[in-house]
Amino acid sequence: MLGGRSPNGGIGGRTQQAGTLVAATIIPITFQRTLMPRSPLDQALVTGISTALNYSFAALIQDSVEALALSGAGRADPTKVDRHAWRRASIALDLATIGAGLTLQSALRPRPGERLPRGGVRTAGWWLSATGLSGAVVGALQELTRRRRDVQDLSIPVAPFAGAALATVNDFRRRRWEARSPGLPADEGAPASAAKSLAMSLGVSAGLAGLAAGERRFAAAVGGLAERGLPGHERLYRPLGHLVALSALGGALYQLMRRADHRIERGAEQIEEAFDEPPTSPLVSGGLGSLVAWETLSRQGRRNVATAVRPEEIERVMGEPAAAEPIRVFVGLESAPTEAERVALAMAELERTGAFDRELLMVISPTGTGYVNYVAVETAAYLTRGNVASVAMQYSLRPSPLSLDRVAEGRTHYRMLIDAIHNRLRERPPERRPRVVLFGESLGAWTSQDAFAHRGTQALLDRGVDRAIWIGTPYMSKWKEEVLKSDRPDVDRALVGRFNDFGELEALDPEARRRLRYVMITHANDAVGHFGLDLLVRAPDWLGPAATRAATVPGAQQWRSPTTFVQTLVDMKNAANVVPGQFEAKGHDYRADLARFIREVYALRATDDQLAAVERALRAAELERKRLLDAARDTARDERAAGAQAGGPGSSSSNAASRS
Repeated sequence: MLGGRSPNGGIGGRTQQAGTLVAATIIPITFQRTLMPRSPLDQALVTGISTALNYSFAALIQDSVEALALSGAGRADPTKVDRHAWRRASIALDLATIGAGLTLQSALRPRPGERLPRGGVRTAGWWLSATGLSGAVVGALQELTRRRRDVQDLSIPVAPFAGAALATVNDFRRRRWEARSPGLPADEGAPASAAKSLAMSLGVSAGLAGLAAGERRFAAAVGGLAERGLPGHERLYRPLGHLVALSALGGALYQLMRRADHRIERGAEQIEEAFDEPPTSPLVSGGLGSLVAWETLSRQGRRNVATAVRPEEIERVMGEPAAAEPIRVFVGLESAPTEAERVALAMAELERTGAFDRELLMVISPTGTGYVNYVAVETAAYLTRGNVASVAMQYSLRPSPLSLDRVAEGRTHYRMLIDAIHNRLRERPPERRPRVVLFGESLGAWTSQDAFAHRGTQALLDRGVDRAIWIGTPYMSKWKEEVLKSDRPDVDRALVGRFNDFGELEALDPEARRRLRYVMITHANDAVGHFGLDLLVRAPDWLGPAATRAATVPGAQQWRSPTTFVQTLVDMKNAANVVPGQFEAKGHDYRADLARFIREVYALRATDDQLAAVERALRAAELERKRLLDAARDTARDERAAGAQAGGPGSSSSNAASRS
């Protein structure tokens, strides 16, 4: 697949050198400043993976060029071809490839709203022209430097020298652009030590190169076996070998991912030392009289219901009496076997706790693990003086990036729950209905929004949804694209807003601010809101002209396929790095101004002093949760160590089993 040494000597080496030249030239782009800072390991992965992919694409194209040149040289059998004619035919085809690539790029210039196939063909045109140029340069340099009477036709390694020269030039240009670009502080979005990262990336690249070399040998072996029983040369059957090798590799990776998923899911079901006792309140799932078994709530569900705000805490923070004790309903993925049964269980819990008699009913779609944002539910509890009920249904046990296969179930879950609540409330007089508000974070924002896909804002109005807040909406949300970018008769744009921070909402005129009901909060440097497959084939809007970019997007960042895709994937991981108790409004951390958004969008009553007291309480509660979890982990570790010293590994296992 990557092009190896042919039976005829040096021509196969040109494939490898063309790939090397393209990859080396693009290495400086992998070090550019992006949305989030990167550690040395992150940078090594970005550089190593991007270099390997760039090499693979270029080598694959050059290998195809040389296969076509083989026919142009007048032979179908590589063992009998005139290697000099093959080499020169390859250079001619490289030049033709440059022209074809430039033609495609010129004919398919970017335009607003274009479909992915158009961008894909244009990007393929760039790869054709870049690879053709590299192949022609390598071929021409070899022609100029080879010996006149070269019997073996050895491939002269010109690519490393040319690649180093071009990489140096590109790195100088990158540094100059970044020095001139406006916006970020010196260290914001910057990668770690280039020397250390480059050294580590060489290891990543070497590992990937070793994997590719093994795949090439396997493909050649399959081709050799096919040659013995079928007509034609071994090279004709190499694609079959590549297909077999990649299928085997894909199957192995799938099995590894499934094993990792199962291990994560088992861990998410285990009861933590810090939350190993069911709550005593009858107003939370898993508590007294609950229809939901405590053991089925999962780690995040147990944390959610066990940390519900108490009325006395509401009174202390708000400086006035609490109206009620908050209700928290949570149904775990293991609480019932089917979607319909989980929805029925959630409705039964809402009835049991009296949730439909509260002022506010907060319907939440959690993240992939089942996490419910504490800042959101606790702020609503404080600002309603406890007169609130929240309900969440779990659709996965894995982190959001590993739960993409659960989005459809999460969307169906949420739609069924909203419909059931709507139908139940229609049975009550209007004056006895709670205001229904929605909340979703990250993957939960995607699943809850797409429950209304293809029906615009009208779907929310029809289902009696009064207000909604979504934070960190993933790029792939269909409903988001429909209400923000399309002109649909079922969308009232005045009801919808998308903001980077609370200051943008405050800047609206009073009438627009009054009409606003459904709000998306997405930071400009949150890669979760930018990451999608189209980064492979076209430049995104957020990397448009530097003058139009958000202040937190580096002005000098360039789009390049597939490098930007890899960089944004790593940025997405780093965007979720948060410090307990230290609320910030950047990346995937929305805690800093979420309380203000909830007061504004949900139309809840609180003075500025009360809101400041709420924010202080939120930070303190988060630090207390961290203290409890850390203390429980330390205790469990000490007990395991003591058990191992007293009775060996068996005692430690026995203690752990008894605690669970």
